Amino acid sequence: MTDLNERQKNDVLITFRHVDKLLSDFECTLDVIIPRSPLQQYINDVNSDLRVIIENKCNLLRQAMCRILEEKGIPVGKPDRSVLNQINVSLMFADIAIEELGPHHMKGYGKLSDIATEDLNAIVTELKGLLKQIKAYLPK
Repeated sequence: MTDLNERQKNDVLITFRHVDKLLSDFECTLDVIIPRSPLQQYINDVNSDLRVIIENKCNLLRQAMCRILEEKGIPVGKPDRSVLNQINVSLMFADIAIEELGPHHMKGYGKLSDIATEDLNAIVTELKGLLKQIKAYLPK
């Protein structure tokens, strides 16, 4: 077991989950090899050999964290978060971001012409409609 108290054990678990999330985030960045977005901000400067090394080292780090948790008697527990819920939350944040492109918000950056106002309203309407289409396919 371990001499760590429950709060310390919990902090170790939370830190390991945070590290795992950071690893997952940059592993997703490696997927620029298969660009899905025309708005991609990254260039692929990771060759396939380096990618394999990075993925293997990430796996070793995860294995070490799991071993340490087991050795210290820190239960990981079962996943308790819904992917669908996370998608819905992300869609809500995307909706808010798109709403902030509207003329009411954008006039804070300077006066808008009537044409610019119409353009922004059209952009917001189109993109919010597409978000609604995504949401319509998700179970309630």
